[in-house]
Amino acid sequence: MTVTFHALWMLCALAATTFAAAAAPRGRWLVALTFGFLAFVFVPGTQPDPEVAGLFAAFGAIVYLFRPRYAWLAFVLGGALAGMLVQLFGLLGDRVGVIATLVAMVLASTVWLARTRPGFSPEALREEALLIVGTLGLGVAVLPSVLDGWQAAANMNVQMENVARQAIPVWVLSVVATSTLLGAAYALWSRR
Repeated sequence: MTVTFHALWMLCALAATTFAAAAAPRGRWLVALTFGFLAFVFVPGTQPDPEVAGLFAAFGAIVYLFRPRYAWLAFVLGGALAGMLVQLFGLLGDRVGVIATLVAMVLASTVWLARTRPGFSPEALREEALLIVGTLGLGVAVLPSVLDGWQAAANMNVQMENVARQAIPVWVLSVVATSTLLGAAYALWSRR
């Protein structure tokens, strides 16, 4: 299992419960959440893409927070993330039907708690959680590209091994040390 898999799993789990809690006040939002969940849970042979999931989470959070008129779209995307969570468990070899039932029960219990206990998820907490989901979604969306770049840099370092073995000239070390000392001295002198 890779870092990307764990980040994607964490994003889908957090987004599913957050969007379920946010959808609890209105029936239309719950229908949109259910539609998104069912649309993604039973798509055979698909593997969740981190870029798509990250953009779904970020876009859903942005729509809910800044365009409440189109909040139904945010809940379709939130349901899709819950469906992707089921697909992630399917990649581990778990039965999709059983996992889909368990995820649906977690979503239903979140909705029930949000409706029956006002202190469970107040509006401010839901907005902060959606902000975190959006930020994490952007991070997950760029993570594969960052890891590919990191791997390319590591490969380039291996190829440049002979160049790196050359000693750093003394004059470079002298210039760096002198610059650092002069900068520290100026900082101390200017604070008097």
